[in-house]
Amino acid sequence: MRHNRQTHKLGRTRTERKALLESLVMSLLKHQAIKTTVQKAKAAQRLADHMITLGKDDTLASRRQAFSYLQDHQLTSKLFKEMAPRFKDRKGGYTRILRLGRRKGDGAELALLELTEKEIIVKAAPKKSKKDLKGDHDTHAHDHKHEGAEDAHPPKTKAEAPKRPDNKGDKNQGKGFLGNIGKFFRNKGGS
Repeated sequence: MRHNRQTHKLGRTRTERKALLESLVMSLLKHQAIKTTVQKAKAAQRLADHMITLGKDDTLASRRQAFSYLQDHQLTSKLFKEMAPRFKDRKGGYTRILRLGRRKGDGAELALLELTEKEIIVKAAPKKSKKDLKGDHDTHAHDHKHEGAEDAHPPKTKAEAPKRPDNKGDKNQGKGFLGNIGKFFRNKGGS
């Protein structure tokens, strides 16, 4: 029996609501955080926690059940191999809702639905370019000029620089939108 059991309809039919929640959960598992309304976040939070619980129980039946909901082989394998092991010590509370305020257009209350244990992405330090190495005085990477080094790379002259067309005699130059769009098409592919 369904006594005292309410579902938030979110202004959609049953099939639309199911598709919306599947999409929200898939996006949450892919991106680890999504921005949506509070009501949608609360509805998606239950299902996302259920998917992670299925991921912790790595059996064929739970894999099939998760795939029947997610409909994506890569996301299902990511759930079981990467996400669920992060939550092995937790009994629940795999997601959290942070309220963000109201949306400007319609005043709907927004929220950030995110995983509590996020994947840590370490970015590699940028490689030093030759310019950075030249400026480093501790190492011996000084610019030493050798005889004949100037002959190997002669300086560029103005004649080698690409010429821009001279548009001073145009009638449409500077006359509103059409004059500016004409400049855009005359200068294809360059500055």
